[in-house]
Amino acid sequence: MRRGVPVVPLLAVGAFAIGTDTFVVAGVLPELARTLRVSVASAGWVSAVFALAYAVAAPVLGALTGRLERRTVLVISLVGFTLGNVASALAPDLPLLLLARILTAVSAALYVPAATASAAALAPPQRRARAMAVVLGGLSAATVAGVPFGTWLAADLQWRATFWLLAALGAACALAVTVGLPTLTLPPGPSLAARLAPARDSRVGLAVLTTALFMTGGYLALTYVGALLAPATDGDGTLLAVLLLVFGVPAVAGTVLGGRATDRFGGVPVLLVSVAGLALVLVTLPLTRQALLPAALAMAAWGVTAMATQPAQQHRLFTIAPTSGPLLLSLNSSATFVGIALGGFLGNRLLRYGGPDALDLLGPVGAALCVLALGATLLGSRARADRPAGQPPTAGLASPDHSGLATPGGRPAAYGRTDHRTRTSRGSR
Repeated sequence: MRRGVPVVPLLAVGAFAIGTDTFVVAGVLPELARTLRVSVASAGWVSAVFALAYAVAAPVLGALTGRLERRTVLVISLVGFTLGNVASALAPDLPLLLLARILTAVSAALYVPAATASAAALAPPQRRARAMAVVLGGLSAATVAGVPFGTWLAADLQWRATFWLLAALGAACALAVTVGLPTLTLPPGPSLAARLAPARDSRVGLAVLTTALFMTGGYLALTYVGALLAPATDGDGTLLAVLLLVFGVPAVAGTVLGGRATDRFGGVPVLLVSVAGLALVLVTLPLTRQALLPAALAMAAWGVTAMATQPAQQHRLFTIAPTSGPLLLSLNSSATFVGIALGGFLGNRLLRYGGPDALDLLGPVGAALCVLALGATLLGSRARADRPAGQPPTAGLASPDHSGLATPGGRPAAYGRTDHRTRTSRGSR
């Protein structure tokens, strides 16, 4: 029955492995380029291909696997993640490494939305955002421990050691999920076409656009953080690792605070405050990157504001259509990685054509995109649900037949079922 296993933290460990794999590549890129005898620009495709593969796979896999039992989905994704990292560690050249990263990205795209939806399903309604924040905290924790350690490991033992370590962590997580997670089945839903209908809601489209905009804005600068902070670190890799740690620790706090604030104030107010804070950090980067202390303060504020957006966005989508939670969370993950890919690409264009002061353009241009994200958030908060003629107002949302955020009596209902029935619909009590 697995009652003694802390399931949500277990899911967060898997997210930690995924997050480390996603973000550590920026730290190992120079070493990787030297080993494979390619330019740093060419090696940058390792990050771009991963992000693009994730972005494409997340919504597709979310729709195809939404009705499958969650533990099975999570184990399959972790096994694929492990194999992808083994292949990455063994890759003799860049083309084979890119293929291995595609396998890893597809597996990661399957895991994160499934883990987040499972955490929400296992939590009581009033603590759903907090449960999702714990899983997302695993991604934040990767920036605290995983990325600095992986970067150091690559410098000391070459980049292949980093991928071997990630493969071992993925295998351990797959075993732990198999043993520790209860059988979890989401509420039976309507046809695939009906399940996909909420994705056509303008509120969903604007929410996903919001994610893509502020992620692109952030990664315009974060992709090139080593060069950006060179004036503060004087090119010292150890100081850069310290600044990444200063970014990562507050990022974990930002995720937790974002979840708690969302439970109390709702997703939209938290999102507006956090994205506005992120824009402020980015627009002042040309000033704060010049010395170590202001750079450290900026990195700390960057971590808090960037990660506080995540539980607010996840909860916002989950509230729109609880029975389509896995699909909508997959769309949000896809938008996140579209933003990562676009941020790296647009940043590359700025650095190539922006002249001698191009680095100082990264933050302000990113801030402008965050302002656009604020506008999309406000539009989404005022939009009404789009509904085809003749479709009842409850289609795709919580209803008596599909446990969601409310029951006919107005009381919250738990989302999902487990094999040991520790979570039951409150509306049935």
